[in-house]
Amino acid sequence: MGPLFLVTLSSGGLFILLIPAILINLALEERDLAIEMGLVGGLGAFVCVMIIAALLGRIRGVERELNFVSLVLIWVCTPLVAAVCLMVLAGLPPGGAWFEAVSALTTTGATVLVRDRFSVGFLFWRSSLEWYGGFLTLISIIHVLAPAGFGGLRPSGRRRGTSNHRDGHWGALSAYSSVLWQYGALTVVIALGLIFFSVHPGDAMMLAMVSIATGGFLPFQDPLDTHIGSGAMLVLAIGFCFGTLSVFWRRNILRSPRRLIYGNREATLVLSVIACLTLFYAAAIAESAGSGMRGIAAALLEGFFTAASLVSTSGIESRPGVIGLFPPFAVLLVIFIGASVYSTAGGIKYYRLASMWTYARAELNRLIYPSGISQLKFGRRHIDDAEIRAIWAYFVLALLCVALGTVLITLSAANFEGGLAMAISLFSGAGPVYDSLRPVGEGVASHAGYLSGWPAFADLPITAYAPAVVLMTIGRLEVLLVFAVINVSYWLNR
Repeated sequence: MGPLFLVTLSSGGLFILLIPAILINLALEERDLAIEMGLVGGLGAFVCVMIIAALLGRIRGVERELNFVSLVLIWVCTPLVAAVCLMVLAGLPPGGAWFEAVSALTTTGATVLVRDRFSVGFLFWRSSLEWYGGFLTLISIIHVLAPAGFGGLRPSGRRRGTSNHRDGHWGALSAYSSVLWQYGALTVVIALGLIFFSVHPGDAMMLAMVSIATGGFLPFQDPLDTHIGSGAMLVLAIGFCFGTLSVFWRRNILRSPRRLIYGNREATLVLSVIACLTLFYAAAIAESAGSGMRGIAAALLEGFFTAASLVSTSGIESRPGVIGLFPPFAVLLVIFIGASVYSTAGGIKYYRLASMWTYARAELNRLIYPSGISQLKFGRRHIDDAEIRAIWAYFVLALLCVALGTVLITLSAANFEGGLAMAISLFSGAGPVYDSLRPVGEGVASHAGYLSGWPAFADLPITAYAPAVVLMTIGRLEVLLVFAVINVSYWLNR
């Protein structure tokens, strides 16, 4: 009963998000689409309410293992419901709708939509799906991933998600209220900042939702710099930086910024990487644009935006060609690492990378000083043997998933370079990076002049959509959780 209740609850959020989209369509006199959205939302909401009403009050507690199953089902079934809505509202084929839905809810930002062909109301709903995906990510972190410490992540007792054999029911609506208020308030603050810098209110709200979720979907087909100015770009970059931080450390931004920097080695590392990338991109942009103090200031701002976008695994670029100023391999490495643990950013996270480096140094010291005693520490935190084993297991599985995804995509749609870039971008939740790295050539082209070995997402066959969807889902669920749930021998012997 518990998994069904949670899946229904998460699916119901998709239909609630149709309400503002319907109002926008009515305001713009898009009555046919508004009626269509109303029918889809009304039918879906009715089914969800009936299921929730039948189950409400009958669920007392959820076993530890069923918490994991529930979380995987949420991230598998909710995109399927969204895909059906996209098939009806956007006329997408099943494969494209499935890909679009998973990309939206995992905040990957890859899209098969030609955005100029859709109404503002529909694009608002598509942007809100990305925002909702960021919210589901935070709920997953707080109630399941953090308490369990999956993949060697630092366990947290902030919520009773999986700490005992039988846990409190994390499907209670009251469990989400504080997170929703904070998440929504930050979204409104970013939107107001964008409006202050003369961004259209509709675009400002859509960009704010994407920014706070560290997503990569733009609600317009044109480059970003044709719609917003430098001040608005700074606001978005700050939103990306906020998304790189652990959800458990964000409260210190206002309460004690000094503690955020000096008390959290990982946050310091992430912000340092953003600073270094900012300087590199600023130098490259200034060199291509010319000198002058005004030019340097603009280059620093654009470099900061690009660095924050990459580290947060959003992948949005201010204008075409900026991300490509960094070597492609280095760009893919940056997004594959990602940002902080328990953030909405993708990637393997700096905490894991630093822990593996610390362990490697300790092993080298042990070879030199066999009788020496050393403690594994990252900042103030001790790293035990069980944790480092879990981190290495996660890292190996992540590499295997990317390698297998690369092979499957290469066999069905792309050359090796294109398949590798697509696999890393999708696993890391940075879909727009793939589009940014696609080379333009004079050879056989598949879409808009790009080389056929780097197909657009809209040109992928269904055989490539399947591994792409799996990569996005596994990347969002910290890899080990999925493999734990599909452990057949455990369930047979349970």
